[in-house]
Amino acid sequence: MSDSPPPERSDTLSKMDALLKKHRGGAESGQGEPPASEPAAPPAAWLPVLTQVIERGTPPAAPTSPAPAAAMPPTPPSEEPPAPAAKVSDTLAEQLMSELAPRLSEVMEKQVAAELRKNIDQTVSSLLSQLDVNVREIVRDAVAEKLKQPRDPSA
Repeated sequence: MSDSPPPERSDTLSKMDALLKKHRGGAESGQGEPPASEPAAPPAAWLPVLTQVIERGTPPAAPTSPAPAAAMPPTPPSEEPPAPAAKVSDTLAEQLMSELAPRLSEVMEKQVAAELRKNIDQTVSSLLSQLDVNVREIVRDAVAEKLKQPRDPSA
């Protein structure tokens, strides 16, 4: 058994080392060089190293020299400033509501009409059954009243 990592793993490690050196601002060194006994942080390091002591509440030190122009990609001049997110979301909401309003009103009308029909049918049915009972009572009382009256034998 050997202690050396497989070739694909060593390739990954070398890529990780190159990435760390790039972000720390260190110069790329050859693969055969041994690491320095004390790693020196570059002056414009933005990422603290594990060996540095950071006091709580202490702001990070400002870089002493401005970042090189090559590190920052140039931004093309924009013709119009980007709209704030709130304005965009309001505009989008208005557009959606204007497109959906006719459909929503149609669906709501159909649902309300169906509910109204159902409720009116139930109410009319209930009223008719009550009216039927009341009319029968009125007719029964009227017939009983007529039957109670004495008949005139001469007529």
